Amino acid sequence: MHRAPLGSLLLVAVFAHATAASAQESDRVAIRNRTGEYERAFNRGDAAAAAAVYATDGTHTYAFGVTHRGRPAIEQGLREFLAGPMKGARLRLTVDSIRFITGEIAVEEDSFEVSGMTSADGANVPPLTGRCMALYRKQSNAWYAAAIHCMIPMSPPGSAQKQSA
Repeated sequence: MHRAPLGSLLLVAVFAHATAASAQESDRVAIRNRTGEYERAFNRGDAAAAAAVYATDGTHTYAFGVTHRGRPAIEQGLREFLAGPMKGARLRLTVDSIRFITGEIAVEEDSFEVSGMTSADGANVPPLTGRCMALYRKQSNAWYAAAIHCMIPMSPPGSAQKQSA
């Protein structure tokens, strides 16, 4: 007598888990798509489209230490970068992982490469590679970057000395 209700509960639990996993996978795809939107907008030199990926109160700290707070400041900063030192540069983003903290908060880890930059005197600048950690927040059924922090890894202390020895 107890098998039918227990079996039904098990079936409901399996269905609920599968539904949650499917929703999480579609959210993972949506976040990857947002990352792709940013990359394509950057490479077109479109600051407004790149900034549209951010929450209205989002922040971005660039690998060289500048932080912009709020979508308008992010857009203005990108406009300046894309017209100045990053004019004609190409960004390549690789999503390394996406981890969900809740159904509305996710952490994305990326690798990046920026190539095609030139210095103020017109000399080619070697490509920059680094890492970013992005916190995404789901609002009105869409994912927005709430905070992105990027960095260029340094060699561990003493590693240069060991290499030259």
